[in-house]
Amino acid sequence: MQFPQFETLFGVLGKIEEALKKEPEPQQREVLINSILDLRNTMDQCVKYWLQFENKLNEMQAQYDFQLPDLLPDGFLELEKEFLDEENLNKLTGEKIEEKSTPLKMESIFSLLCENEDESLISFRKGLGFWDLSMLQEAIGEFEKVVKQEPNFIFGHFCLGFAYLDKGEHDQALQKLRLVKSLSHDPQIISLVHNAIGSIYAREKKFHQALDEYSKSLEEDPGNYMAQFNLGVSYLYLKQFQKAIEIFSRMQDTYSEDWEILYLLGRSYSLSGEYLKGLDSLKKAFNINPSETKILFEMGILYELIGDPVNANNCFGKIINR
Repeated sequence: MQFPQFETLFGVLGKIEEALKKEPEPQQREVLINSILDLRNTMDQCVKYWLQFENKLNEMQAQYDFQLPDLLPDGFLELEKEFLDEENLNKLTGEKIEEKSTPLKMESIFSLLCENEDESLISFRKGLGFWDLSMLQEAIGEFEKVVKQEPNFIFGHFCLGFAYLDKGEHDQALQKLRLVKSLSHDPQIISLVHNAIGSIYAREKKFHQALDEYSKSLEEDPGNYMAQFNLGVSYLYLKQFQKAIEIFSRMQDTYSEDWEILYLLGRSYSLSGEYLKGLDSLKKAFNINPSETKILFEMGILYELIGDPVNANNCFGKIINR
C-alpha cells in the first residue's frame, strides 16, 4: 500500500536536509529549522489519529469478541531507529544533545538498552501518546508494560509515576516517584520528583510536608519554576504571608509577565494587611490578563477596605456585566 502524503513529507524533509548541508545563513537556517518543526507537528497529529484508531479497535475487539494479532511487519521500526540515532539528530539540528537533557535523548538511550527493544519501545511511545491525549488509564497500562520489561529504565518509572499522579492515584504515584528518586542521579529529574511529591501532599492538605518537598526540589534545581510557585502557594495556605511575599517578589523579577505570580503577590500583600501594595500588584496582573474575573474581585475587595466605594463598585460592575 502506497502513502503519497507521507512520501511527499519525507521528500520535503530530504530537501531541507540538503539545504542544511550547504551551511545556510543564520536567518535561512532558522527558516529551515522552523519548517522541520512544522513537519513534526504534522506527524504528531498523525500519531494522535493512530492512537484514536487503536483505541477504537480495542473497544471493538472487546464488544464483538475478536482478537487481532499484536504484531508488526519485519523492518517496521528501522526508519524510526534511524531517526532516533543521535548522529542523525545532530545533523538536522546542528546542536549537541546533552545526556539526560530531553525526553528524546532518554528515548534514544532507552532504545539502545532494551533487550526486547521493539516491544518495549512501542509500549513507551504508545504510553506517551495516550498521556498526551489524557487517556491516563491506557497510558498507565503501557508504562506498566515498559517497567515490567525493563525494570532499570528510570524514565519509564518516572512517566508512570506522573501518570498515576495525573489520575489522582497518590499511593501508586508515591511508590514510583520515590523509586525514581532513589535510582536517579540527575538533579533536574530529582527536582521534578520532589515537586511532584510535594503536590501530592498539598492535595492532601499536608502543607508542612509539601513545603519540605518543594524546598528539596529547589535545592536540586534552583530554577524550577513550579517548585518556586508551589512553595509560595503553600506559604500562602499556611498564612505565612511574609514568606509568600518573599517568594512571589523574587519570582516577579524573573517572570514579570506572569499574571498569576502578580495576582498571588497581591493576595499575599492584602492578607498581610498591606492593602496598597496588594492593589498595585493586582493592577499589574489585571493589565496583563484583563479577562480574569478573580483579579477584579480581589481589587474590588481591596478598594472597599481602603474606603474607595466608587472603584470597588466599578470592579464588581465589570464582573456582573461580563
